[in-house]
Amino acid sequence: MAEDQVAGQGTSQRRRRRRRGGGQGQALRPGQVTNTTAVPVPAAPQKRGQKRPLADPRIAVGCIVLRGDEILLVRERGRWSLPKGGLESGELVQDGARRETFEETGIVVELRDLAFIVEFQAQTWGHHLQFFYTGREVGGTLSPRDPDKDVQEAKFVPIRQLREFIRFRPRLVALETWLRERRPRHFVFNLDREPAMLRKRRRVGDPVGSAQVVEPDVEPDGEPDL
Repeated sequence: MAEDQVAGQGTSQRRRRRRRGGGQGQALRPGQVTNTTAVPVPAAPQKRGQKRPLADPRIAVGCIVLRGDEILLVRERGRWSLPKGGLESGELVQDGARRETFEETGIVVELRDLAFIVEFQAQTWGHHLQFFYTGREVGGTLSPRDPDKDVQEAKFVPIRQLREFIRFRPRLVALETWLRERRPRHFVFNLDREPAMLRKRRRVGDPVGSAQVVEPDVEPDGEPDL
């Protein structure tokens, strides 16, 4: 066989291999496939055989209970909010929402739909994930039964006066949006970049007429009233 014929056959074979992705010099980089489509690359563990720790948000659950044009609120440690509280270990989200509503208001509710999810984070407060459901009254009497004795009062207030009671922006924005749209949504807030409270307050010691600043309500341990 002539040398030029042999060379031609070798060239054709190399071309076919390249078209199939099997030629030399075609080694794939991590995260690359033969059609150049990128695929997700798993994060490398810190040590061999060690997975990265999972996220650990603080989970809270609560309920929206309406009576005509009024909504059920609770006054907890001096601040008004929707009935809500932390999810207990091993507890289902909906069970927690019913329990917290009963403990903080004395009202027994039947849960309907998910109203909204509020997710927010701040460097000083951490990461919080809160689920709020709509609930229908099926029993009980309006009287707080909070075992921690943090809830001083529970009552129905006119919806039009919400901003006179609730000042925490993530919750207020989510609630007002749900009252308008009546469909579930997921709200996310970065409280290191946006104000936590609706109204602005003057710091103690600032002269009259000075610039006002947004100050979150915080407990002595540094946690917000959530």
